[in-house]
Amino acid sequence: MIKLGFSECTVTPPAGIWLGGFSNRTEPSIGVRDHLRAQVMWLRSTESEEEHVVVVVDQVGLTRSWTDSLQERIQSIWGLRSDQVLVHWTHTHCAPLYREPTPGFEHAVFSADYFNALLDAIIEVCRAARDDLEPVSLFFGTGSSDLAVSRRLIVDGQNVFAANPYGVIDHEVPVVKASRSDGSCKLVLFSYACHPTMTNALLISAEFPGVARSLIEKRLPGTRAMFLQGCGADAVVGVLSSEKERYLLQDQWEDVEAAGRSLAWKVLLTLAHRMEPIIDDTLAGCTESCYPTFEHFPTRMELEERAKGEHVGDSRWANYLLQRFSGEPVWPLNIEARVHGLRLGDIYILGQPGEVVAAYGLRLKERHPRLRMITLGYCHSQIGYIPRRSMYDEGGYEVDAWRTWGYPSRWDRSIELMFESTAEAVLSKLKMGETP
Repeated sequence: MIKLGFSECTVTPPAGIWLGGFSNRTEPSIGVRDHLRAQVMWLRSTESEEEHVVVVVDQVGLTRSWTDSLQERIQSIWGLRSDQVLVHWTHTHCAPLYREPTPGFEHAVFSADYFNALLDAIIEVCRAARDDLEPVSLFFGTGSSDLAVSRRLIVDGQNVFAANPYGVIDHEVPVVKASRSDGSCKLVLFSYACHPTMTNALLISAEFPGVARSLIEKRLPGTRAMFLQGCGADAVVGVLSSEKERYLLQDQWEDVEAAGRSLAWKVLLTLAHRMEPIIDDTLAGCTESCYPTFEHFPTRMELEERAKGEHVGDSRWANYLLQRFSGEPVWPLNIEARVHGLRLGDIYILGQPGEVVAAYGLRLKERHPRLRMITLGYCHSQIGYIPRRSMYDEGGYEVDAWRTWGYPSRWDRSIELMFESTAEAVLSKLKMGETP
């Protein structure tokens, strides 16, 4: 049998904090549209006493150092290893800037105080979730939503940052329900793969996932809802042409509300008609890391030349790095990409770092059609966009956004094989119920 505890708190910062997500925000936030949440689901197997924790926060990103600090604090208090603590963010673009400013965000201000306070708050939420443990019955179902469209429109072999209703998108809406012994619903966990980038306003908000959560809770009194962001780095809520057109509209928040309500009703429909009981009570988790590298490592002379170039983004990136390095640049040879797997009965949750495009999640599910699988991006550390190899010749933001992270170049094309083989290694361990 599996026991589940849940708790949450509001982690909304005061107006005036700088928001991440959009570099064209040249002023700090001016107010709060709706509250940000930090949620914790604590799991325990009554048979093995194995424990696992899922932490979900309404943030645009989290750094590796922040996540490592949280996992270390949880280990020091409760003895849980890092592979027992899955950290995930919903990727709302109306949340605070999560790191020191990088190219494009030089004008913004990072609030270390806010993220230090966030660590403290989550520890208390963990404590409350652990105290809330009780036996539950689990159910799983899948629905579908056509909210998302690809933002990669290929014209004459090149990517245009515009809506493509025929592009690669994961429309699946997986749903998990945890019911108490009296049959009442305790928690609804649901996922969808789509960018919460419907507004670039200066208001703090959990965006459309927050709207969906709130409506589910309203329709199911006594139930809490937890949203998990899927592999949707190249997916946006459907637009006529491009997201930039939406940001000129005066009714952006009406669209956010409509999208969230639409997703919530898909979840509620699935809960009413498509749920199957989970008989298996296995609880296991593991992590595996790969270390993607870069195509090119520029010298200082090359940076100086590119700083004078006509490409605005490239020039800004080069100038940023010239200020960072007093001599020859010291580049990281690679970046850790930690993949986290969690098995909850016969439900497999696979959490990948960074912004993973839709095809990764779809291919995993295609290779394992009999598994009840929830594929996620936005776990552990925001290491940037993870494109497919086929996207390199087409170009586009998913391939060339590396400048925003201050990287030396785009990822080496071997990143696709690394991510897929690491994900397969994690799944293999979970199938055997392995825990370190």
